Amino acid sequence: MFFFKSSSKNFKNSKLKILSGYNFRYRSVGKESEKNIIKYANHFKFDYEFEKSNKFERHFYWLKIKMLIDNLKKGKHEFYLWLDADTFFCRYENILNHIDKSKHIFVHNNFFKSVHKTKYKFVNYLTWGPNVGVLLVRNTKWSLKFFKNVWNKKKYLKHFWPDNAAFMDEVGLKAEIAKISDNNLSKDVRNNISFLSGIWNSMPKRNFENPENDEISNFYFDPVIIHLAGIRRRDRINFIKKYKKLFI
Repeated sequence: MFFFKSSSKNFKNSKLKILSGYNFRYRSVGKESEKNIIKYANHFKFDYEFEKSNKFERHFYWLKIKMLIDNLKKGKHEFYLWLDADTFFCRYENILNHIDKSKHIFVHNNFFKSVHKTKYKFVNYLTWGPNVGVLLVRNTKWSLKFFKNVWNKKKYLKHFWPDNAAFMDEVGLKAEIAKISDNNLSKDVRNNISFLSGIWNSMPKRNFENPENDEISNFYFDPVIIHLAGIRRRDRINFIKKYKKLFI
């Protein structure tokens, strides 16, 4: 019988706790990410928790929302940092030294080649939207209410980006999940959410070194975090093998 155990460590550091998780199916990538994240956490003596259950009430993508809500309810840390299990630190930068601590939620706003078409040949829309693979959250009532609202958006349960689409809806950046005119940040969101630099969520494509590659890229030079989003699992594994020297 195979036992798949969750792991955590408590340095009694009330500043920040790192959250992440993956299931057995994703373990080939998740185990490598976990080792990397733990090195970062140990360096700064941040607490951490990895949830590795094979059973979850929704698509496993929603785990981040549930873990954030649960930890915000407990209220033992000032900040929580969610990291997808395909993220890798490339250098030791304390994220708390790079934010406006008066804000409540911090996320990178990357750009998309839009699903919406123009009427012109060789002309495409590019739109902006948050990527929730890296989420820094301050422990406040506002943050807890925000993520409860995200969790309750059940209309996105079967969406291609279920958790991300629900987050985009709550933020108001809905161009890629609704009409292209639907990007609208409320004053409340503008006052409480801050957008991280791309170095905290740098996303290379599979063939990013190929000079003939014309994919839209959200890769940033000298990143703190590389996030292998939007590529197949086998390509993630190949990337890890080829570029492991980039990671801490």
